[in-house]
Amino acid sequence: MHRKRFFIGLLLAFLLAAGLVMAEDEDLPEDWQQRLERLRSVPYVDLSQTEADETDSSVAIYRPELASQGYNFFNSLTFGVAQVIDMQGREVHRWQLPPVEEHEQGGSDFAFLLPGGDLMVIRKESRLMRLDRDSRLLWQRDLAVHHDVSQARDGTFYALYRELRNYRGLKVHFCGILHLDAKGEEIDRWSSFDHLDAISSGLDTRSFLDTILDSVSRGWSPQGHELDAVRTAEKPGGQPYDYFHMNTVSLLPDNTLERDDDRFQEGNLLVCFRNVNQIAVLERDTYRILWAWGEGFLEWPHHPTLLENGHFLIFDNGVKRRFSRVVELDPLSGTIVWEYRGTPREDFFSFGKGSAQRLPNGNTLVCNSDKGQVFEVTAEGERVWLWWNPFIRNGRREALYRMIRWPAETVDLWLRGS
Repeated sequence: MHRKRFFIGLLLAFLLAAGLVMAEDEDLPEDWQQRLERLRSVPYVDLSQTEADETDSSVAIYRPELASQGYNFFNSLTFGVAQVIDMQGREVHRWQLPPVEEHEQGGSDFAFLLPGGDLMVIRKESRLMRLDRDSRLLWQRDLAVHHDVSQARDGTFYALYRELRNYRGLKVHFCGILHLDAKGEEIDRWSSFDHLDAISSGLDTRSFLDTILDSVSRGWSPQGHELDAVRTAEKPGGQPYDYFHMNTVSLLPDNTLERDDDRFQEGNLLVCFRNVNQIAVLERDTYRILWAWGEGFLEWPHHPTLLENGHFLIFDNGVKRRFSRVVELDPLSGTIVWEYRGTPREDFFSFGKGSAQRLPNGNTLVCNSDKGQVFEVTAEGERVWLWWNPFIRNGRREALYRMIRWPAETVDLWLRGS
């Protein structure tokens, strides 16, 4: 399985080197959209596109007087471990993840730290597991889960899953949300396939598969290059089309916005629909779309979070712009009130994955995932912490899914109890 991932990574690296990443003053190649659509359903790459300089591993910049203090949690996508490290990059705690079983071909592990030191682990498209702080398996469920799982205040969990459907003559993956009890037993589920009409009325449909197919049936195809992925999904053995590619599900925290607008009340669900460039808030009990934004502004986004001030922080990958950014959005006015870009812009670019976290001192922790790099920036964009993933395989640095900084007192509490 590792060899398969490596060759997928080489394929993506070749396509990027062949023209997906170009200088800003060059024109996009004529087949840019075709190449882009070909990658819509390719699994996330596990390795950086460039050879790793092992002297650049761990912490390269640390300005303690400006950085927000705490412990940093991340997991290796292929080495089977999760770690908490301190601000100097030293290991504080490690979990050993369960071994991959012979039948599991779904891809990487995504691990999420709970406040008490337990881990929720997604073995993509295969299993959801809970481990204690000593890496002991507490329970596991065979589920086609992927990308994200979040715990509600009542101890239940929300996780993303997907299902393969025949849709308009094509093989299409549709995502959904599973609501699970504290032991991982299903309470209910919401399927984007079953609620496509409601979703279509609540989201901007410009990037929807149906929009592409309908334009072709009318003999007019402004997005003609996007049909490559559709044609692939028509062929026997071809890669299914990934309709929404949901990559985030979380519960809205307490925030100032809910006082003026009950759509954003604590406990409603925040989701990200990557392939249609939008984030949305769903009513927790009904999964009804209450608010959505992003088409025309975001390009394959990841990891939206709601801040205490009522703004959204979003990792905007920028796959067509060829550079990434982090934006802070006022959802009531639809105004971007803060933005971070690299200098030069192309230095900060993650084609897939990515995360951003607003820290207590106002800084922002940014996971430049495909580069295997995490950095912390001030509101003015100054880097005050820079860390390189020390996991290197076949001469290339391992990509990251997310890094989250935890308060030191929270981690110290469960470490003392272990």
